[in-house]
Amino acid sequence: MSPEESRIESNPSMSSDDESPNGVENDLSNSMESSMQPRLLVHPENSVAYVTVSDPVQVNEGIAGRKFTMYRVNYDPPLPPADGSSPNNCNAILSYATSVNRRYSDFSWLYERLHKERPGAIVPPLPEKQSVSRFSEVFIEGRRFHLEIFLRRVVCNPELKDTECLLVFLGGGDDEFKKAKKDGSFGSVKANVEAAATGPADESYPPFDPEMAPGAHYNSQQDYNKLIDKVEEELSTKKAGIKKWIKERKTSLKGTMVRSPDDAIFDEITNYISALEMGLKRIDTQTSSLIRRDKDVSTCMLEFGLGCEALCHIDDEINGVVSEEDDTTISTGIGQTFRQMGKTADEISKLSYEYYEKELSCFREPLRDHLKMIHAVKIALQKRHNRRVTYSTCINAVESKKASVHKYKITPGKEGKSVEAAASLARAEATVIVAKQNYEECSQRVLREVDRFRKENASYMYATMLEFAKVQKEHHDKMNNAWGSLVPQLEGLDASDSALRGKSFVEASAAASKNGSSSVETDVEAITTDVQNIAMPSYPPPPEPTSNGMESSVLNEAVRYRAVDPLPTEE
Repeated sequence: MSPEESRIESNPSMSSDDESPNGVENDLSNSMESSMQPRLLVHPENSVAYVTVSDPVQVNEGIAGRKFTMYRVNYDPPLPPADGSSPNNCNAILSYATSVNRRYSDFSWLYERLHKERPGAIVPPLPEKQSVSRFSEVFIEGRRFHLEIFLRRVVCNPELKDTECLLVFLGGGDDEFKKAKKDGSFGSVKANVEAAATGPADESYPPFDPEMAPGAHYNSQQDYNKLIDKVEEELSTKKAGIKKWIKERKTSLKGTMVRSPDDAIFDEITNYISALEMGLKRIDTQTSSLIRRDKDVSTCMLEFGLGCEALCHIDDEINGVVSEEDDTTISTGIGQTFRQMGKTADEISKLSYEYYEKELSCFREPLRDHLKMIHAVKIALQKRHNRRVTYSTCINAVESKKASVHKYKITPGKEGKSVEAAASLARAEATVIVAKQNYEECSQRVLREVDRFRKENASYMYATMLEFAKVQKEHHDKMNNAWGSLVPQLEGLDASDSALRGKSFVEASAAASKNGSSSVETDVEAITTDVQNIAMPSYPPPPEPTSNGMESSVLNEAVRYRAVDPLPTEE
């Protein structure tokens, strides 16, 4: 793997350790209930509902009792029609149902193997990891949901659905799967799959040319095919060493890259993906600001309503009229205005909070999911670039070895080394053939995948924007109805009806002039005491963490608190 590939693929979700602290908790999982899943719309994975990830169970491993979460992966394709015709769903890769237990590191292994078996394919992203609250119900349910989406996207991808790693992941037994993870040996898993599609890999060999490398250690098509197989196996299994990395790095720096007719097309694709990513990131930044604002509106309207309730009770104590029937205080004038305003503010607070939740699930999460898919496209493009660098490096190596063969042939006393140099040249030329096949195959796969991505991108973004517009309209209609119903209520009140009816300091002063200073002090003290004893509602306590991570307890507390009339006095 080249440094460029390592840099692009640096993702905490690709670590093989289930619970290593390589990420932070996504703020969406902090703010959404487990039952409120993001709406990932109009994706093909909706058509493969027979692939499910369910029943998360915590397991203790080893003497130390290290905990991890195991998931049940079920694959139950629909039965073919009774008339023998092809089923409506053509994505089934196994003709029988399977049920296996897999942990997060198994999904991570599948992610990495898909990149190796199908370079250039758009491998969907895995859910991110976090370092805290790894075993909370909200996090586990969110991870289960996204793992299911990941697996469904892999199954419905025509470039990935027939890979050996996917087949052994879905249908391999525990021993077979552990062996595949350990040494990459899949055994006869693919031969035993009845409904597996034929892979797109081209297994044909180039024609044997006896004049291609004089003195080479092969003299027939069969020997040549064996050499090709050996070189291909070395290229596919051997890890990139420091020497190979240095050679490819030199090729990249020198700019001696092989050119192909479709380079201009890939440059256009790269620019398109970069522009698309930049635009969506800008929208995501502004969306986050809008969502924070809507959440702040909910909190501010809650506090605003509490303030109106407090003013209403103050006015009730001073200017309220006592009912002759049940001795209750009736608000009039400005007191009733504050009461109605407080109720409306409470309703607006709840509407804003519901709107905040919908924006999270219907717009921001699908938007960020699409950004992750764009990142997957960039990884596919990088895979193609890596194979281009490898192909170019192999060509440069052939030219260098040809010069060496020629040098040994014309140098007296070096004729004996020309045979060995010719054999080395033959292996280098075979490497060029394999590298060229890998490069062309990867290029064509990227083109197919980008076309599929563009088609899905148009439908996906259209549905997301349409859903966002509907949520906006629905919310603002509710807001208009709430404020619209308040205006007639306030217009029906008489603010001048709030004249002081009960305790008046002016009347108390006039009475004091007649009754003496002692009476004045008594009346003023009584009025002051009544004012001081007015029950003032206290601010709600700081929100306590809830199961869904939201401040719903504040809203519930506010509604319950206002339902008590009169309000309790402070202790």
